[in-house]
Amino acid sequence: MTNDVNWQNLRNQFPTLDKINYLNTCSLGLLSNQSKDALLTYIDTWTTQGASAWYSDWLEKTNSLKAEFAKLINASADEIAIMPSVSQAIAVISSCIDLGTDDEVVTSELDFPTIAHNFKARELKGQGKVKIVKSESMEYVDTDKFISQISEKTKLVATSRVYFLSGYINDYEKILKVARSNKALFFLDDYQATGQLPINVKDKDIDIMVSGGLKWLLGGSGIVYMYVKKELINQLEPSVTGWFSHKRQFEFDPHTIEFSDTAARFETGTPSISAVYPAEQGLKFINDTGVENIRHRTLHLTSLLINSLIELGFSLKVPEDLNNHASITMIECSNPPFVVEELKKAGIIVDSRPGCVRISPFFYNNESEIDHCVNVLSNLKNSDSSLF
Repeated sequence: MTNDVNWQNLRNQFPTLDKINYLNTCSLGLLSNQSKDALLTYIDTWTTQGASAWYSDWLEKTNSLKAEFAKLINASADEIAIMPSVSQAIAVISSCIDLGTDDEVVTSELDFPTIAHNFKARELKGQGKVKIVKSESMEYVDTDKFISQISEKTKLVATSRVYFLSGYINDYEKILKVARSNKALFFLDDYQATGQLPINVKDKDIDIMVSGGLKWLLGGSGIVYMYVKKELINQLEPSVTGWFSHKRQFEFDPHTIEFSDTAARFETGTPSISAVYPAEQGLKFINDTGVENIRHRTLHLTSLLINSLIELGFSLKVPEDLNNHASITMIECSNPPFVVEELKKAGIIVDSRPGCVRISPFFYNNESEIDHCVNVLSNLKNSDSSLF
């Protein structure tokens, strides 16, 4: 980690912050000047080149996007597939796994529900069973309880590094180890972690990992990255597929199917090039800033937020050790939509989930914005104590 990052200079690249106090990156990361310029470049190539841009610019742009994400997580570009959503990614991986009646998939009720939904649909057709580990607190899942559900019947274990509802950092490495000992595939949903917490997929020996540009990677919607460990790529054959998965896709041969030897075999249809351009710039911004620097900065801002709220008597869903917490803070609230709207009137953008107001600062925020948010919340609490 270095300490010479000029956070104000980085902040200046996000014009939204000139007008509002934006504390909702866990829902949507802000558009940087660089990503906006990239979008304009895409429009220019479309305008001036039409379809020929596919061959002069666009296909290569998808390759450079893969390389940029690979750099972030210490993988190779050949281990990265570009997907439109995590739902599509899990559907493709699911199609690679044969599930007998007694086979099992293990996930939790704090993991994003698209994982459980996919395998629940298969369960309805007699293809395996889904074990959804419950959370007593709805803040985190007890690791030992999760592990106890993994057995020799388990074919896939799917969980998150950061729980999207609470910001708790999951002890996924312990879960991965038990999955591996039972010869189950391990699928890590890293959507709420990549970009704010460092990760090295080689050091952790992760099988499959997904993340996306929508939130902490500052790329906007429409792009999800899926890492598949190179040793696994040729062992997995999807039945949910499309022409971009083929080794020689531009031969347009409907009679044969020969999957790519890279993670492209898990891709389906034509990627959204309009999403690729800003997504690449978002990744470059994160890589250039350094995720360890970002983590240091966001932990400082999140700690300031949490400690200030605790001093004022707010009830929060956070761990005692904030090193086990990402940049998502949940404030218990009797009427979250009302509070979100009142904050919006004060120029502050946050989000809510059932029973909680959700606040998520990022590196482009500053201390005065945290103080502003805390002061408005304090005034709301003083005017109506039943809210908090």
